[in-house]
Amino acid sequence: MASLVLKHLVQRTCNFTRSTFRYASSSPTVQRHIIKEDDVIRSRKENNTTMLTDDPLNHDDYFNVRSMVTLEDLFKNRAHFGHVTGMRNPWMSQYIYGHRLDVDIIDLDKTLPMLHSALNFLAHIAYRQGIVLFLTRYPAHVPLVERAARDCGEYAHCRKWDYPFTNTQALFGYDIRLPDVCIFTHTLAPPNQLHPGISDSNKLLIPTVALCDTDCNPNIITYPIPSNDDTLKLVEFYLTLFQQAIMAGKEKRREKDSSS
Repeated sequence: MASLVLKHLVQRTCNFTRSTFRYASSSPTVQRHIIKEDDVIRSRKENNTTMLTDDPLNHDDYFNVRSMVTLEDLFKNRAHFGHVTGMRNPWMSQYIYGHRLDVDIIDLDKTLPMLHSALNFLAHIAYRQGIVLFLTRYPAHVPLVERAARDCGEYAHCRKWDYPFTNTQALFGYDIRLPDVCIFTHTLAPPNQLHPGISDSNKLLIPTVALCDTDCNPNIITYPIPSNDDTLKLVEFYLTLFQQAIMAGKEKRREKDSSS
């Protein structure tokens, strides 16, 4: 008898709850409340999406660097020409498409995305107000490198390397702020020896961006760009790209500071 009474009470409670819920959900007051909650949730999602879009780290191409250079641009500037096969560094084999007349041909399909990554990184450094240092040891590159650094408001070191990163106390008498990224137009300094600035940058964990010809070791560069590094026209082309990426990052920073 007690079990029958309990079963009857449970059924009445369930029926009452369902009917009450149907009645409550159909009332205008509850419907307005549900609509308001949906609007709040929708606005929160839109705000979060806007915040993610405004954050450069959550954007696929925040500085639009992919539009700065195409595969055709690299080919027209002869970025695919390497050195003779006898000078090939084994670590560069993965970036070589083949060879013709004993001259290695660099695979530009692999160069282009790596160049985009390097340009994007430079734009992020400039956006965060970092210091960019251009370096070269080839006399023919010096005027191009110094002009590119001056035009984008950054720095250049084109003279004999006196170890300014690791010997600051002896050279300047005090500690200096080190660059946030170093850009090398070549990795080998005359006479075909590794640029000492690359070694010092690696010791101090300073990111590096460099053009890597077929006789270079790309493993010691943070953002290697497999490409010819001898032609003056091509070096000037790359310096223009680096300058555009840096200026794009600075322009985004000015827009953000002015709007805040």
